[in-house]
Amino acid sequence: MLREGWIFFRNFIKQNKFCLIGTIILLITVPPLTIFSFIDSTYHVSSPVWQEIFYLGIFPLMVFGLALFCVGIFISRQGFFSPAVIGELIKKADKAKVLKETALVTSVVLTLVLICMGAIVYSAYHYTESVNFCGRLCHRVMKPEYTAYQHSPHSHVKCVECHIGPGASWFVKSKLSGMREVVEYLSNKYPRPIPTPLHNLRPARETCEECHRPEFFIGYKLVIKEKRAPDEKNSKLYTILLMKTGTGGMRANRAQGIHWHVSPEVQIFYKYTDEKRENIVEVVKIENGKKTIFKKSEEADSEGKPEEKEVHIRKMDCLDCHNRPTHIFHSPEEAIDLEFVQGKMPEDIPFIKKVSLEAITKKYASREEARQKISEYILSFYKKNYPELVKKDSQKIQEAIKASIEAYMLNVFPEMRISWNTYPNFLSHKGCWRCHNDEFESKDGETITQDCTLCHNLLAEDEQNPEVLDTIVGEE
Repeated sequence: MLREGWIFFRNFIKQNKFCLIGTIILLITVPPLTIFSFIDSTYHVSSPVWQEIFYLGIFPLMVFGLALFCVGIFISRQGFFSPAVIGELIKKADKAKVLKETALVTSVVLTLVLICMGAIVYSAYHYTESVNFCGRLCHRVMKPEYTAYQHSPHSHVKCVECHIGPGASWFVKSKLSGMREVVEYLSNKYPRPIPTPLHNLRPARETCEECHRPEFFIGYKLVIKEKRAPDEKNSKLYTILLMKTGTGGMRANRAQGIHWHVSPEVQIFYKYTDEKRENIVEVVKIENGKKTIFKKSEEADSEGKPEEKEVHIRKMDCLDCHNRPTHIFHSPEEAIDLEFVQGKMPEDIPFIKKVSLEAITKKYASREEARQKISEYILSFYKKNYPELVKKDSQKIQEAIKASIEAYMLNVFPEMRISWNTYPNFLSHKGCWRCHNDEFESKDGETITQDCTLCHNLLAEDEQNPEVLDTIVGEE
């Protein structure tokens, strides 16, 4: 059954070198890719190595084989529609029967191939949307951002949900941008450090506000920050803030507090002259239809007159304050304090906050050198100043060294020129004071005040045993 058609199909492929090579490649690549795609879609293969082997190694080979097969059919002079080839193959056979069986064989083969390739392409597409693809493919480039992402509050959110979001247009933009970045990576011309994607990131209302709704935020938020003093006892210090998160309107009587900036009845535009949006030269407030322009005085503008630089205009949204919501890089003090809070840094080692801070803030040529030198620095300090401690509690010293190295490794990447404080976090005074500095003034004398109580009430600042803490949490 179908013998003549199969012979026709086989002989055609044999006589066409392009189709023959393409068919061999497809026979080698399609079956394993189909099996792997099924396994990955059903059980989810978490190993980036296997994903790279199949999707970035075998998959392109399969596409190449398919391209060769198509070239053999449509471009080669010995193509499928060549009358000479068809006439030669069916000269001694029943023409109608051969053509009918050939059409059936071809349809069955192509249907099977298309089903398999559809499953493969679908699975490969989802791989390109995965965290492994975004964070681990270009390992050397993306390691800092991927490391920060893994230790962030949004580590369960896929990269594409913020960087691309829904919709075909942004998908196409991201893939075109990705092709350019691949070329930069292969040619070793990518920027170091990788700049924050301020200009090509999707608007926050289309990404952040899919989960977070500032117009529903109502009231206050209590923030308790714990840190350690660089003294012998590594004393606990507390800063307690009552944040006036306020609301973006809607269910409240009026927009107020921090989220006033993004309420529906308020629009804030600002002009800036630098890549990081730190030098703001003009602010425009439109509230309930009333427009107020705040300009920075020439005396206060240390960066020069606005007309002397290229001026950009931006409408304020979530990312103007929450500029590092996921890829969070800490300052040295924050990184060490976090090790204490997590219980990884021993508390009873004298001066360990001070010593570890000194060790991690020295300049190192590479992470490997940092790992070695940090250990040597801390160990030598305690051998010199607390030799008995090293003998009795060497395990604690090693725990402190390990915690210090971790603090460094999560935040500093010399090979990518990322050091402490390379990426500023605007969710702090540094961000607020870009506009709230008493230097912006309107024509009628209104200023953008630097009054900190607009955003928070300071209940305690770097205190060891603040009374308000006992009121809030009680005795521990």
